[in-house]
Amino acid sequence: MTHPIIKLLLTVVVILISTSAPAVEVENLYRGKILVTDKTQKTRVKAHRWAIEQVLTKVTGSRDILEDKTVQYEIRVRTANYIKSFSFVTDEQDRTFLVDEFDQTKIDQLIRKVNGAIWGQRRPLTSIWLVLEEGNRRQIVTQDNFPQLAEVLNQSAENRGVPVVIPTMDKQRQERIYVSDVWARFDRVVAKESQQLGAEHFVMARLRYVDSLNEPEYKTGWLLDYQLFSSNQFLNEGSFNTDQFTSLRELINSLGDYFAKQYAIDNAQVQQDEVVLTISGINSMLDLKRVETQVNSLPPVKKSYLTAYKSGQITFKLWLSGQTLDVIKALELLPNFNQLENPVKEVQPNLSVEERLDRLTNEYIGNLDDQANKAETKNTILHYQWVGA
Repeated sequence: MTHPIIKLLLTVVVILISTSAPAVEVENLYRGKILVTDKTQKTRVKAHRWAIEQVLTKVTGSRDILEDKTVQYEIRVRTANYIKSFSFVTDEQDRTFLVDEFDQTKIDQLIRKVNGAIWGQRRPLTSIWLVLEEGNRRQIVTQDNFPQLAEVLNQSAENRGVPVVIPTMDKQRQERIYVSDVWARFDRVVAKESQQLGAEHFVMARLRYVDSLNEPEYKTGWLLDYQLFSSNQFLNEGSFNTDQFTSLRELINSLGDYFAKQYAIDNAQVQQDEVVLTISGINSMLDLKRVETQVNSLPPVKKSYLTAYKSGQITFKLWLSGQTLDVIKALELLPNFNQLENPVKEVQPNLSVEERLDRLTNEYIGNLDDQANKAETKNTILHYQWVGA
């Protein structure tokens, strides 16, 4: 909630919210899109259920939400109560989709009711470097040379709310990176090229056909194995031995599961009643509005109130749906906020996102222990510096 006078002044300001390279805004998290063969009522009922499952998975980042009995009941009996509107759309390939727009408030309430996690719109961008081996030939998969494979990757990523980029291989890029770089997993070469695409995270994957007679450890079919990196830091890996399309879907599912564990806000945590957030470096009304917009967009923030604005510093009181740590983590992903009195950033500014979040978690837990040994405090006070757009 904003002071009426300030709110009146802010109505004339044009808002441009900046984004950072490693994370992007994911749109349509509360929209479900299901391929259908007809428009009958029977088909619609099934598609609506699949659509809400898709949305719940996107918003939480995890398929585990669908295992909850309360969620299963809501899907089976009350899906219609969550739908704001629906329509049928036909794409350029003459395929028909049922598109459901779901009520964000109701979806979030259901997730919180079952102590699920909510993953905000800002999510890490990942470049997919996939080499397909066919016989003696290996190629990096792009939209141009393997459109079907690229479509499966893109559609699966949209279904999971995981932003990905599949590189194009123009002449200049072909001179900088080779198929062998990806196949042999020369991560430094791929990391540099991924940064050119605006992606801090990248996947190096190999897709090849295997015969159980020659490789008895696998079943006959397609094998996809991958490694996930952030810059030059190894994060995760996996393999899938099935058909081509299923392997690609499982790759995206694995990325979604990993990132959700890192970034989604766990509502099962003990809730924090109030947090006081002070931000210095506010030099204009435009700065103030930008800050207020970004603070209110943080996943843990249920409501905020601007309590003071003086000498370039503003103060908010925040009511959260999670812990104070959730706010700290969310602000860490935004490029324009520097936490004051934070030794992690002062000592090691080149840490990866995952390392910074781990350090912040350990630091926060340590502070809680110190507070417990002293006195119980109702409000937590956070101090940040706004560094502008």
